[in-house]
This record gives sequence, C-alpha cells and structure tokens, in this order.
Amino acid sequence: MAKDLSELQDEVIARGYTHDFTSECRSSGIENAGELRIVESVSFDCGTDPGDDATIYLIESGRGQKGYVMLSDSFHTDPRTAAFIDALLARTSDKG
Repeated sequence: MAKDLSELQDEVIARGYTHDFTSECRSSGIENAGELRIVESVSFDCGTDPGDDATIYLIESGRGQKGYVMLSDSFHTDPRTAAFIDALLARTSDKG
C-alpha cells in the first residue's frame, strides 16, 4: 500500500495507467467523457490534514488508452476536473 500520493501514482503507472487525463478534463471537459469510463478509484487519506486527501480515478478509453485523474478531496478541487469526474461517474451508474 502506498505511503503517499506520489507512491500511489507510481503504483498506478506500473499497472499500465500511464496517461494523465487531467489536461483533457480541463480543456475539452465533459464533451469527451462519452468515450471514457472509470475502471477503479482509490482514495488516499493522509490522516492529519483534510486538504491532503485525494482520490485517483483509473480511466480507460474506448480505444484502449489507460490513464488516471487525481482529484483533490478539498475545496481546492478544480471545478472542471470535478465536473468531468462527476460526468464519468454518472455514466457508470446509469449503465450499472
């Protein structure tokens, strides 16, 4: 188990989730959410400072690209990234 976010990110990359989808979240946003799906999410709680908590979402595209988005669990969260993840989660729950 990872001791910090950097180590968690290294573990995700070692599993083949190498593409950082964050820039797509911020630039193209929800329009691109249709071709992506969340495979798994892993939350990391540092224990002492809620501002250090985060969730990493493992994402796959319909074309087989594997990557991730790291989302802060605090008020510092980028609203475009949060909306992108919300759209993916909504699509996942609609299919389930």
